[in-house]
Amino acid sequence: IAPSMDERRTLLETIDRNATRMQRVVGDIVDLARFRAGRVQLQLRRIDATELAQSAIDSVALLASSRNQRIELTAPDHPIWLFGDFRRLEQTIVNLLSNAEKYSPPGSLISMSVAAAGSDVRWTVIDRGSGIKAADKARLFERFFVADSDRSGSTGGIGLGLPISLLIAQAHDGRIEVHSRPGHGSTFSVVIPASGPSEVPEE
Repeated sequence: IAPSMDERRTLLETIDRNATRMQRVVGDIVDLARFRAGRVQLQLRRIDATELAQSAIDSVALLASSRNQRIELTAPDHPIWLFGDFRRLEQTIVNLLSNAEKYSPPGSLISMSVAAAGSDVRWTVIDRGSGIKAADKARLFERFFVADSDRSGSTGGIGLGLPISLLIAQAHDGRIEVHSRPGHGSTFSVVIPASGPSEVPEE
């Protein structure tokens, strides 16, 4: 029996989601190798933190909507300027949003905010998942570490997104902050100086 149009649509959407995730996995593996070899050069320019956040949300929106999740952005009505690598910082935010999508229940809200914090810029992603165990939290940024499966209702990744995101933040003289308790969701924040890194890695 040939599949119906709805079944075909569902199959195509599943293929598209899996292809997108596989593409990100391959990109993460390549990026990790380049970072470890010291072969990453930042392409610095003046960018708007809110524009970057919206671009990252657009990249994850299809995956989130397939699970009836909504991503809500809170940002000021004026630009927040910083000096950074748009593509690399977007990659970091996409990784955080992708984790929030994977580890949040269907139909839930994922909150994102952008704000100036003194001389820094802060992007924050909040999920409504089951939170992170203390033992897992200590290892989140280890390569190939995947948190306990009961934090997710779907299959996890291969444990490269967060380590690469941290490397990108650190290349901008920034950091990633994590706040989470089991049963209370998780909050991840990327914080970098608005003025950009003091030293730029060269190839």
